[in-house]
Amino acid sequence: MGWVIWDFDSNSKENSNGGAAAVKILPEDFDPTAVVPEPLPPLVLSNSGDQADYGDGDEAEEKREIVLGRNVHTTCLAVTEPEANDEVTGDKDAFMASVLARYRKTLVERTKYHLGYPYNLDFDYGALGQLQHFSINNLGDPFIESNYCVYSRQFEVGVLDWFARLWEIEKDDYWGYITNCGTEGNLHGILVGREVFPDGILYASKESHYSVFKAARMYRMECVKVTTLVSGEIDCMDFKDKLLANKDKPSIINVNIESLNTARTTVKGAVDDLDLVIKTLEESVFSHDWFYIHCDGALWL
Repeated sequence: MGWVIWDFDSNSKENSNGGAAAVKILPEDFDPTAVVPEPLPPLVLSNSGDQADYGDGDEAEEKREIVLGRNVHTTCLAVTEPEANDEVTGDKDAFMASVLARYRKTLVERTKYHLGYPYNLDFDYGALGQLQHFSINNLGDPFIESNYCVYSRQFEVGVLDWFARLWEIEKDDYWGYITNCGTEGNLHGILVGREVFPDGILYASKESHYSVFKAARMYRMECVKVTTLVSGEIDCMDFKDKLLANKDKPSIINVNIESLNTARTTVKGAVDDLDLVIKTLEESVFSHDWFYIHCDGALWL
């Protein structure tokens, strides 16, 4: 059967103190020690979205584009080094306290009118305050004991087991980890798809989260944007047309899914019909071993 990856945004109230949970069902012949060859996929030009083949000589170099952000200063605090013989540390401490107090006031005021972006603002770290002075780090695979002994793996694996029970996955038939944010969840899920299908084409609706298209640039994947309906849901008619135009390559599909009646696209809150997406793949003669689906649960509030 096709691979299915689930990712949930860290903005959820249920998971506000952690990151996104990425869980996948493993095939019976899965070998965690296997090394997947990585042939170079086509180069994506950043502005036009056209594809360019790798080649030799100056011609290939001329096709490369690097797009940098603009350096536009609006407000900035100066960072200074302390003097070697500073005896007025009290004054500096008071100055720092005033800077932080003004910054806190700014945060309070802006949070009052923080509209139009899907963040959970109901933070309460009271119970966790006692843990803030420790350097907790879940290095590496959560299922493998680390030589760094200050960790919270027991909580991380507990969250993964909860999602596995939710999706009725046997305890020993999945692998996953808690990411730091929804973007990292998308990057990892799409990376697994690229490992399964190194020459696959990434399909995503134009309403998908920007990190999906960032992943395509990072991994040098060919990416096809699919149009959406008025609701923001993926247009499966357009999806089918684009699949039929690329039947010689496997498909890696990003789907914005709904879980517990809550997950939707970031901007319009749309939910892609996963069953219809799979039906469209089957109607386009894509067998279950010729596609990979990454399910993005953005805006899980």
